[in-house]
Amino acid sequence: MELHTHQSRRQFIKRAFAIVGTLGLTTAPTQLEIRDGSQIDSDALKRFRAQLKGGLILPTDPGYDAARRVYFWNPEIERRPALVARCVHADDVRYAIEFARRHGLEVAVRGGGHSHMGWGTSNGLVIDLPGLNRVTIDPDKRTCHIDAGLSNGEVIRLAGRYGLAPVLGQCPGVGAAGLTLGGGLGWLSGLHGAACDNLLSADVVTADGRILSVDAERNSDLLWALRGAGANFGVITSVECRLQSIGPVTAGELYYSIREARPVLRFFRSLMAEAPDSLQAALNLTTGERGVFVHLCHAGEWSEAERLLRTFRTVATPVKDTVRRQEFAQFAGGLPAGRPDTSFRCVATVYRNELSDEVMDKVLDRFSDAPPETNLGIDHYMHGEVCRPRSDSTAFPLRQSGGIHIRISLAWKDSAEAQHRMLWADEARKLLRPSSGERIYANYQSYVGKGTAEAVFDANLSRLVVLKTKYDPTNFFRRNSNVEPRHA
Repeated sequence: MELHTHQSRRQFIKRAFAIVGTLGLTTAPTQLEIRDGSQIDSDALKRFRAQLKGGLILPTDPGYDAARRVYFWNPEIERRPALVARCVHADDVRYAIEFARRHGLEVAVRGGGHSHMGWGTSNGLVIDLPGLNRVTIDPDKRTCHIDAGLSNGEVIRLAGRYGLAPVLGQCPGVGAAGLTLGGGLGWLSGLHGAACDNLLSADVVTADGRILSVDAERNSDLLWALRGAGANFGVITSVECRLQSIGPVTAGELYYSIREARPVLRFFRSLMAEAPDSLQAALNLTTGERGVFVHLCHAGEWSEAERLLRTFRTVATPVKDTVRRQEFAQFAGGLPAGRPDTSFRCVATVYRNELSDEVMDKVLDRFSDAPPETNLGIDHYMHGEVCRPRSDSTAFPLRQSGGIHIRISLAWKDSAEAQHRMLWADEARKLLRPSSGERIYANYQSYVGKGTAEAVFDANLSRLVVLKTKYDPTNFFRRNSNVEPRHA
């Protein structure tokens, strides 16, 4: 069940708009006043600033408004951090944790900043990780050691120089480490599993300031938890992941008229139900000129890819076709991610066990009255290697073949449009949710309420509670798909 009823959630969103811009902080020459009324004196701030190699941003500093933003920015998730600590190594992270603990500040950890819930920002202290950007690739061992500030695209492009690929997500701008800690589904999941299945080790700064090395031999219980619930246990400053050998792929997009939405959607379902491990595809319904488009990647033989493409091209006549043979890094690496722009974004998501006729009808019905700049996507079709491990082999439990992730994304420029669009997305999510037995993919979580931890972690939750109590007994790290410790 959700935390809010339909009416109370509507009222909550309305209240959020009424107070946007008033949740501020004030500064004085000798102290920093926090939103809860407590104060941090200037000497403590000076010592903290001197400790950090990456830098400290306060509300009065230039660049503060840009520093507090995350990618999915809207009035419901807007925060005004007391401080943003930009970190360039693990000691910076440790100093930030110690400062936040000493002054009772809520901590948010930001890698890529793509959390749908805006968990990369807070009214307390933001630990900003993009300055942690080192990577080491061992082509002989087929492993990469990457810092937590790197994006999917950056790692994919670097590994591609060696004919290798990390098993990461589909969006090049998402933080690679953060995605892995939440499970991680992408173009290669059918062939090589989830991103977390390819996680070999990690360096973690815990709430008490320890820097732990985690692998199969050291803190192995924590390695299990990091593979799907990792944001709960500390700040992960670097990870080591397995790389996969990969040659050219057949990849790109097929666009159809929006009038072809129903037959294309039905075809997508039937094709993916029989899809080889080497194929992954996402279907998107858009209100713009892109209409219906299928984004696909086939990482197998050209002959098999060509056969599958013929079927895609005969279900309806594409109005545009960009699918071609290309290097995986060229397709999946994308361009370097820029800073978030001034637009607003929100996402509502639903996981379903199958793409049934009922779900398709609801998707098409809801899309028929979508606001401008809406993208309603069917992502991460569950099949192949990602579904073969037991659901308790890692903390990430979503292993059911045929499962789908429905993503309702909206973007807009005018702040006056926010309330209407966010309420529309919320209603769409309610319509598409299952009536019982709801599951949630941690990296796609878009609401918090009663029972959400169970929906995210399923039967793994009880084991995670034990580990949370061991490694973070005060729930210091709580802006995430949160597991509450006992007696928190």
